[in-house]
Amino acid sequence: MAIDPTLVKSVARAYEYQNFVPEVESIGITDITQRLAKGKQLKRIKDENIQKEVKSYIDKYPPDIPLEKIPEKYRSAISEFSFKQKKIYSDAVASRVNMKAGTDEYQEQTDLMNGALQSISNLKSQWDTFGQGKKENLGDISSGNYSLANNSDNLGLIASVYTDKLDASISDSGDLSFLTGDGGSFSLNDIDQPFLKASEEAMYIEQELVKAHDDGVMLSEASVNLKMSQIRKVIEKGGIDSIKSLALDNLVANVELYDGSEEIFERIDSDDPAVSLEARTQLENDLLSKYKTSLISQSQTGYNAKNPVKAKPPTSMEVLNSKSKMFETLFIDVKDESKAPIAKANLQKNLNMQVLRYTDYYVDYDKETDQFFLYDKNEKQDFQDEGAIYPATGAGVIRMLKEIDSSRL
Repeated sequence: MAIDPTLVKSVARAYEYQNFVPEVESIGITDITQRLAKGKQLKRIKDENIQKEVKSYIDKYPPDIPLEKIPEKYRSAISEFSFKQKKIYSDAVASRVNMKAGTDEYQEQTDLMNGALQSISNLKSQWDTFGQGKKENLGDISSGNYSLANNSDNLGLIASVYTDKLDASISDSGDLSFLTGDGGSFSLNDIDQPFLKASEEAMYIEQELVKAHDDGVMLSEASVNLKMSQIRKVIEKGGIDSIKSLALDNLVANVELYDGSEEIFERIDSDDPAVSLEARTQLENDLLSKYKTSLISQSQTGYNAKNPVKAKPPTSMEVLNSKSKMFETLFIDVKDESKAPIAKANLQKNLNMQVLRYTDYYVDYDKETDQFFLYDKNEKQDFQDEGAIYPATGAGVIRMLKEIDSSRL
């Protein structure tokens, strides 16, 4: 039977606020986003306080005494209980000596003896459980192993128990209980054990993402679906705790997927099974969708890294347009008879240096015929004089460049 949530909150609140957490006054916030952010901040403060207090407790704990040893605080109660049970046992032994075996009176004293021994054994077993729980829980809280998806009030309750903030009570049968200060009590078995971060599940997912990148192969749709089916099985095997941890603990590539203020987490914790199941399914599908996108992206990135695409050189017309100011002046001068001879020679030079250097061609200007001759560098020397001919005009140059670009397609 789980512990009463009201009890959890009351004990955890007494614990978490005992040092330095102030009550947050209402500041008239009405915007839902701001209120959610405020709730997220309060949870973070609670979790940090619990972690700091636990670390302080561990640091102050005597180094020569194992953490799981019974603290001084509880020894008087244990001694009192042990003394009482030993007296019950010894009194029963003394009384049974003068009784005939097999009688009801003899059996009654025997039952008292066995009950006393069983009570002491029961208490020892529970203190062993307490000691082991202290070592494990405080260690996990201090090192941050617990998931951020855990309820802060419940963590506060656990911390208050294992940092000896609460008084203990021992029943006649040796059952250990902790007192809440308002007359209530609870046992260790009543506490909901917090869950750890889904580290194994996250590692599996990260390995799949890394492999998709390192293989350098574009994953087919079938391959993606197969890998996602395997990831789904791993996630579902961990249950709802694993799903919540993957969503909130930034475990995969240290990327924050959710901040905990989303309403879906309220629905997951709903007392209505149908509402909770629907939210869980939605969160799981959201996670898988994000992982699928990352898987495809990693596959694409890895493929591109192993198969780099060489950048295509610019077309002749693109180069001409980028050098428009230079060639516009030359084209104007070509039309001017007084400037034409020098302009055409400069046009030949600039075409070869600025435009045709990205191609396998070069151009010569022939004064006698007033034409440009286009030659292919890949042709043998004896055939290079069979170049194409274009008029030494702006229009002739444009036609030449377009034909060159057309041959490169």
